[in-house]
Amino acid sequence: MSREVDWRDATITQLFDEQVRTRPDAVALRFRGEDLTYAELNERANRWAHRLRSLGVGPESIVGVCVERSFEMIVALVATLKAGGAYLPLHPGEPAERFRYMLDQAGARVLLTHEQLVDQLPEVEATVVSLDGAVQPEPVAATLRSDTTPDNLIYVCYTSGSTGQPKGVSVPHRGVVRLIRGDYADLDPDETFLQLCALTFDPAAFEIWGALANGGRLVIHPPGTLALSEVAESLDRDKVTTLWLTTGLFHRMVDAHLDGLGGLRQLLAGGDVLSPAHINSVRQAHPQLRLINGYGPTENSCFTTCHEVTELVGATVPIGRAVTATDVYVLDEKLAPVPDGEWGLLYTSGTGLARGYLGRPALTAERFVADPFRPGERMYSVGDVVRRGADGTLEFRGRTDDQVKIGGYRIELGEIVAVLAEHPAVREAIVVARADRIPGEKVLVAYVVADAGEESLFPELRLLLHKRLPQHMSPAAIVLMDQLPLTRNGKIDRAVLPAPRRSPRDTDVEYEPPQTPVQALLAGMWADALAVEKVGLYDNFFDIGGNSLLAADLLVRIRDTLDVQMPAAQLFFRDATVAGLAETVDRAQEGDKA
Repeated sequence: MSREVDWRDATITQLFDEQVRTRPDAVALRFRGEDLTYAELNERANRWAHRLRSLGVGPESIVGVCVERSFEMIVALVATLKAGGAYLPLHPGEPAERFRYMLDQAGARVLLTHEQLVDQLPEVEATVVSLDGAVQPEPVAATLRSDTTPDNLIYVCYTSGSTGQPKGVSVPHRGVVRLIRGDYADLDPDETFLQLCALTFDPAAFEIWGALANGGRLVIHPPGTLALSEVAESLDRDKVTTLWLTTGLFHRMVDAHLDGLGGLRQLLAGGDVLSPAHINSVRQAHPQLRLINGYGPTENSCFTTCHEVTELVGATVPIGRAVTATDVYVLDEKLAPVPDGEWGLLYTSGTGLARGYLGRPALTAERFVADPFRPGERMYSVGDVVRRGADGTLEFRGRTDDQVKIGGYRIELGEIVAVLAEHPAVREAIVVARADRIPGEKVLVAYVVADAGEESLFPELRLLLHKRLPQHMSPAAIVLMDQLPLTRNGKIDRAVLPAPRRSPRDTDVEYEPPQTPVQALLAGMWADALAVEKVGLYDNFFDIGGNSLLAADLLVRIRDTLDVQMPAAQLFFRDATVAGLAETVDRAQEGDKA
């Protein structure tokens, strides 16, 4: 394998260009059965890089990228880097206010998107450019000369913020290069990666650049909901060898498609605590598979530690040891090391560290502190409680704050509480993550104390949350209480907060029974999937405990049962009710008859 560029002093752009020089005819991308070679991808990216440069993009410029999984998404990223800029991933379903905040706070002057999304996006000050529109840039022969250095930005990734606004983590090229040239996995031209992650989720950088900066092949999963059966089909059809899964998706794949993982060479999972039972199931079924628990915050470029599981595990799955060019410390509150075997606070330093939080110097100074063991360097306070075993591996116990992980996404519960508190009738609120609504699934539950007589509170709170927060941050249930329980010390007693009723009725939507055979069939499927007694015509799928993974599985079941082909990308997000979905099914069936 060619290594003409020393990765320790390289940018992702240089590593990609190296692959173009040495492997021009190798397949770089596959999407819906069509392939692009490295030379073809480079040619497309060069066109757009020149266009971006003409729009003023250069080193430290931030370019918004709101593009679904496709060839265009990868072209947008490579072109942005070739022009010298950094990309800001944005989701097309993001609430308008939040979308504008991130774009404006990042100072992005250009927004790349799809033609079909242009009319759906909120009005912004940035120049909006359609990657697949009628106006395309002319072919160019030359690759732009880049002045980008390893310390320049490669992307900004916004994560939940405890103050009510998301915060942008600024990641330099050096951090991502260290990520994809690490020693924790085999990352070389022989690997075929499956790209599943939303671009707004930082492990997407591992999938994309782990393949393209190392000469591998990247298979792009079609956009829309992630149906497990379709993921399993892609693993087999496209001969995928390297796969990264969030903890929740890993558990579901093991439960439903364990055999489908057998063709992989290496499987990395993480984002939350892994189930030992599921880990052991994979070890027993596929002993040849390299199984890795990947752990780390966005502030340290995705992975901080990794643990390769080589034998059956006990009560917990270790998070492992530090990856390449990374140091990890287990310290007490005075920043002194704690002895092995004792619990302490995790700090990390090294090449993978982000610069900090974009435009938030005070918050950056609070979390990125001086490294007492490496003068002149910084370390990041992760906020996790861990201990180091006798063999040097780390074990995770929990958080020191209210941060939780849902579907792999990091969520500051305070941000949700801040939105709920905006409603004038809400006097007090708390949000917790519970695992008792859907077995094995953590969901967010909001407990609200409000003024009496607010009959419209449920729909108003739902509307407020929908306008301000992305779907993965919206509570699955809202529980009204007369008062929040307190401990003897006057703190909220989370241990005695009641479980939400396992019924759609806590959404305050009046129950209306299904009227047609299709509606009855769909309502029954929803009730079965969500483990509730009954579902009414106008219950919102996501308001009664649904999530994107359940939606994807349900969509496949509907297709198989009713033999209809329906648009998957935004099906549940257009009208996520039985009534709305039944209309979509009826139209599809009428179309098949025409």
